[in-house]
Amino acid sequence: MALNSKTISVDDLVLQGIVNTLEDSNFSWSGTMTELSSKLDKSFHRSKGKLSILPGSPSALRVVINRITNRLRSRGISVRFKRSTDHTRTRFVTFVW
Repeated sequence: MALNSKTISVDDLVLQGIVNTLEDSNFSWSGTMTELSSKLDKSFHRSKGKLSILPGSPSALRVVINRITNRLRSRGISVRFKRSTDHTRTRFVTFVW
C-alpha cells in the first residue's frame, strides 16, 4: 500500500506516541499492551467511537512495535518484552530512554 507524503503511517504514529509517553513519564514506561494502547489513545485524544489508524487490539499493537523496535533502539530507547512469573503469565513491555 503506497502512502503519499501527507499521510502518516501507523508505524510513525505509534513511534511518536511512544516517544511522547516516555517524555511524559520520566523517560521510562512499563505495562501491558492494553495499557500502552490506552496511553496512545489518550496521547492522540482518540475516543472509542471515532475511527483511527492506531491498532485496535493488543496483538496488533505488538506487531507494530515489533516492526519499529529497531527505529526505537536507534533513538536510544531500550525495548524489552517480559512475562510475569505467576499463573497468568501476563506479557509486559518496558521502554527506557
